[in-house]
Amino acid sequence: MIKLRMKGVLCVLLASLGLIAARAIAQTPPESFRPLREPVEQFIVHMARTHGFDARELHKVFSQVKTSKSVIRAISAPSTAKPWHEFRPLFVDERRISGGVAFWNEHADLLDRARREYGVPEAILVSLIGIETRYGRITGGHKVIEALSTLVFDLDYRADYFRGELEQFLLLAREQGWDPLQVTGSYAGAMGMPQFMPSSYRRYAVDFDGDGKIDLWGNTADAVGSVGNYLREFGWQAGKPIVTPARIDAVDPQPLIDLGLQPTFTLGQWRMRGVEDMNRHDEKLMAALFTVDLVGGPEFWLGLDNFYSLLQYNRSRNYVMAVNDLAQEIIRERAQVAGQ
Repeated sequence: MIKLRMKGVLCVLLASLGLIAARAIAQTPPESFRPLREPVEQFIVHMARTHGFDARELHKVFSQVKTSKSVIRAISAPSTAKPWHEFRPLFVDERRISGGVAFWNEHADLLDRARREYGVPEAILVSLIGIETRYGRITGGHKVIEALSTLVFDLDYRADYFRGELEQFLLLAREQGWDPLQVTGSYAGAMGMPQFMPSSYRRYAVDFDGDGKIDLWGNTADAVGSVGNYLREFGWQAGKPIVTPARIDAVDPQPLIDLGLQPTFTLGQWRMRGVEDMNRHDEKLMAALFTVDLVGGPEFWLGLDNFYSLLQYNRSRNYVMAVNDLAQEIIRERAQVAGQ
């Protein structure tokens, strides 16, 4: 009898414990509703108040966003930081040259129309897309929202800039009807064949084939037209040079280099300061003095307005020089192939 009573008490006790455990589980919020880090929560509040996003839905999205270690590694050692003599072979190579000729031949009419509409030569349009993504073959495998969130909330790397891009990305995803967790791009959040950042996608991407939508991944017309529109918006001047080699007579050129990469003097004014344009362009053209690093020391160049326009695409002297050099190589290779 006592054993039966004890067994009954034990059953009641076990049942009670099971009920308590069940209640505890039921009271534990699912992952998507647990508090996030304070900066993330503040960002969600900002998006809800400023742009009318559903805070609960954004909370669900960001609860699935992880820190990307590969983004941290990539941003810590960008290729543009290499000296020019190491950087150039990475981007001006036989595969990109031959690929550029093939891309140009395949899309000749499209590139010609973009040149006529935006003033940007076909070779520059081809070269830029070639350097960015090898003509659309490598557009990046990072989740854009994770790349941008890592840069903003984990590294605090250029935080104001990347926070703005994260904001623009969510707006863009809403406008385009994208699942923000599925969009992929570069480690910095750039997207599509031309690697547009979210703000550039919203401001400068164009529906160049008139099909009613803008697709920078699978639509070559939109990609080419968007690059042309971007460069024109940033001051591209049709028919003008990009860079020209310079000879320096100044005893100490560093103060002149320190003036920066934005064209500040005409070529004539540079000549008066001991910097000569070796190609003897129109002396009224504006230019900036810069160097690239060769094995034997610095090489001096003058960057004109179109140099500065390309610099708005990627703020690296190496990048702009690579776009220019690859374009010239593609022109030569295409002419040679056509003459065979």
